[in-house]
Amino acid sequence: MAAVNEQQIKKIFAIGNALGMVERGNREDPLHSLVAGITGKASVKALTSAEAQAVISELQQRQGSPPPRRKSKTYTERPGGATAAQQRKVLALMFALQERDAVPSTASFGQRLCGIIKKELHIDALPKEPFVWITFEDCSKLIEILKKYVANAGRATPGGGTQ
Repeated sequence: MAAVNEQQIKKIFAIGNALGMVERGNREDPLHSLVAGITGKASVKALTSAEAQAVISELQQRQGSPPPRRKSKTYTERPGGATAAQQRKVLALMFALQERDAVPSTASFGQRLCGIIKKELHIDALPKEPFVWITFEDCSKLIEILKKYVANAGRATPGGGTQ
């Protein structure tokens, strides 16, 4: 079984310190008591990799850490089409638009993006792959249009007027 690695040791002590469980030079501090309670071992360095992961999970739970991040979405790039950076920017602007809207849209996120693409660029798009038919230039235009949408959404009020 694999031994605990240096990164795991640092993470255990970092989270333990953030929780106020570490007392320097004291092997009977709350952190070591937790380690002993979970693994039966008195030393963090004596843990196996799996035991260290169990301790880290418990510490993160006590800390209220969010679950591990999912892998980020991969973006399909086509020659002459929208770049991955452009696609990320469009999606970020769409999320900003969604957050600033005074009245939530009844359309799904993908449907709304496709509607904007259809209205502004006159290109049909599918919610699962909205960037398939968009060129680099079209995506640049779309980004500028979405920036205006976001700016205007921040000023609009639920009654339809502006502030």
